[in-house]
Amino acid sequence: EPKGDDKNGNPNYGGDAAMNELFQQLYKNADDDTRRAMVKSYQTSGGTVLSTNWDEVKNKDYETERIAPKGVEWKTWEGQKLPMEDDDDDKKKDKK
Repeated sequence: EPKGDDKNGNPNYGGDAAMNELFQQLYKNADDDTRRAMVKSYQTSGGTVLSTNWDEVKNKDYETERIAPKGVEWKTWEGQKLPMEDDDDDKKKDKK
């Protein structure tokens, strides 16, 4: 029976440290366009998007197309609510 504290027994083994290591490895081994896409998508989306596809990211404006997870609101550091798209799962299903 697998243990909950090793690589084989727990899909979340390593937690944040393992995830950070993975992202560092991706960034380190990436070409310039991939790095550019990772930085722009992550920074301008407020940390909600991490893309490696520069062709997709270069013209996308994540700051005006905000979609926060359901139940979460985008706010400035001063606490002012920012406009954002609705992340209603039912509306997404209707569009398909």
